[in-house]
Amino acid sequence: IMKYVMPDILNANELNTNPVLANGFLTNVLNTDGITYYKRSASVVESGTLTSMIFYNSDKLVLAQQFSVQTTTRLTPHCRFYLKTTELANGDTIWINTLSTHLKAGTATSDQTERAAMTQTIRTYLNNWPKKENFMIMGDFNVYKSSEQAWINLTSTGTQAAFQFIDPVNRVGTWNNNASFSDVHTQCPSISGNSCFSGGGLDDRFDFMLMNRHLLNDSGKIKYVPGTYHPIGNDGLHFNKAITDAPTNNSVPATVLNSLYVVSDHLPVMAKLQVNGTFVTANHLPFLSQDLQVRLIDHSLIFNNLGQFSEGEVSLWNMAGREIAQTHLRLENGEASWNPGTLASGIYLVHIKTNRGNGTVKVWKE
Repeated sequence: IMKYVMPDILNANELNTNPVLANGFLTNVLNTDGITYYKRSASVVESGTLTSMIFYNSDKLVLAQQFSVQTTTRLTPHCRFYLKTTELANGDTIWINTLSTHLKAGTATSDQTERAAMTQTIRTYLNNWPKKENFMIMGDFNVYKSSEQAWINLTSTGTQAAFQFIDPVNRVGTWNNNASFSDVHTQCPSISGNSCFSGGGLDDRFDFMLMNRHLLNDSGKIKYVPGTYHPIGNDGLHFNKAITDAPTNNSVPATVLNSLYVVSDHLPVMAKLQVNGTFVTANHLPFLSQDLQVRLIDHSLIFNNLGQFSEGEVSLWNMAGREIAQTHLRLENGEASWNPGTLASGIYLVHIKTNRGNGTVKVWKE
């Protein structure tokens, strides 16, 4: 799953508080196949055995500060990152803040009351935050409908509109057991479950990635890319079914789908963010040959020495951080070519993604 998605920021809930588990995830899942750039937020002591944590791509992000919001049930870690872009040399720092929360589960009135209290504590904390920056709040909210007070606390304007969180896909309503929201449900990818899974098929939207207006409107030089928010492995055709049931789920490769089915009773949610800047470290392709060549001849990109991969996704970006074109590339003996269209003179970034990882290289058009 991780090699398919290659996240730059990964939120994990219900992680055991023993840091050995987090370090094992880094060593055995993220930093494998030559990849070494993933790091994690600090472990925080909690009263229970479960915690939340952020893993991140240290080639692109620096964890500048970490805080904790103490709510009634558990902590909500707050990580403040800045991006490693060339603009830092000019004093232009791009900040992004993440809040990783796991709200109280359950359908009882007392559970809803506790979720409301937790989100009110989080919102009060943010209302006192001195900087208007890019913020995301992510995690397992355990809410069943948008009329719940917990949701209202996070999404209302309140006393500080800068910390009003917004659903990027604007899919609000009663999510529980409602086929109208089948494409955004995140629990549960299996029917029968097992000793740790809830089972029941996809019929709840528990997992969210909400963003403030700064992040949605690009006022802080990083913004959400519309249309990229979705639960990985949910094709919208498996309401109250397992994701592996008929009809065939082609939203991800079969190996990824099967892994999603067995690893958790939640589906991960992903979204893409576009940066108005240039990363200092853009060239990391540990899964490809060190002799990789990407050349721009006339208006065609020529790929050589891509290794033994049969296919991959390629996208072309300009230095303003805007995607120009993308394609699904089929390789023959590690070589391929692609004509993305007429290009003006300048520097471009070519992003390559295969089933083993991804990376970015620069090319020049004279």
